[in-house]
This record gives sequence, C-alpha cells and structure tokens, in this order.
Amino acid sequence: MGNFSRILFFLLIITVCVVSPFATFADEKGEKGPKIIYVVTDDQKLYAWEGNKLVYEFDVVTGRPGKETTPGVFSVFKKHEDYTSKTYGSPMPYTMFFTEDGKAIHGTGWAAVRSYLHAYITESVGSQGCVGLTEEEAKTMFEWAPMNTRIVILEEEPDE
Repeated sequence: MGNFSRILFFLLIITVCVVSPFATFADEKGEKGPKIIYVVTDDQKLYAWEGNKLVYEFDVVTGRPGKETTPGVFSVFKKHEDYTSKTYGSPMPYTMFFTEDGKAIHGTGWAAVRSYLHAYITESVGSQGCVGLTEEEAKTMFEWAPMNTRIVILEEEPDE
C-alpha cells in the first residue's frame, strides 16, 4: 500500500472512530448504524454500508485521466432527482453532490459497460470526475442515502 493510500486509510479509520461513538448500531428496537458510502476507484465499485452491514454493492464509472475522482472523505450536501450538468449539458438523474466543484454520485448512460472498460481495458471511458451508476442503481442510492451521508473515496481497497 502506497503512502497516499495509507493516509487515506488512516483518514477512513479516523472517520469511523469519530462516527462510531455517536452511532447506535442495531439494537432491540431494530435501529441501524450510520450510513456510509465507499467508492473504490481502482476496482470501480461502490459499497453502501449501514452500521456494520453491507447493504449495496454496485459497479461504477469514475473519473478518467485528467478528470480523476479525488480520494477523500466527503458528505452529501445537495440532492436533485432530475438534474442537468451546467458544464456539460448532460442529464444526471438522481444526483447527490459531494464536492463544491460539482462532483456527484448520479445515474449515467452505459454505466455497467463503462465501469468494466474503465477497470480492465482503458480509463479513457471514465467520467468527468463524478461517480456514475445505472439510473436504477442511482435511484436506489438516492432514496437510501439522506443528506449528510458520509462518502469515502479510495483509490484501492485497504489490505485489512
């Protein structure tokens, strides 16, 4: 694991430690823990966790060279069910913004095919830096994740 990945993993651990003391994991009332979304750009995967349970796993398409999806810890701060990019004019159904410069999780065309191509053949089919899902999967995430849901972008999965 490279130094940058170690730093991101360290940030991830801090995030979990800060969130965990305030979370109530599944108890006798059936309440669940916090919702967190992890995106692993090397694997082109999104993992949605609720407490200690993996709820969803989807293939995604992330940023291509020069328009990378930046690793870090973010939160959903704005949601639009039906949005069109002001920069590219592209439809972005079920958009959840997580950066001020317009990076978001949203539906996109040919997401599954582009995810495979990006992960295994060429990164040139990647996004403009957003995290793209099929429209159906984007709708699922949009409905599942409330405002302020934590989003952690990693280049690679931690070894542990």
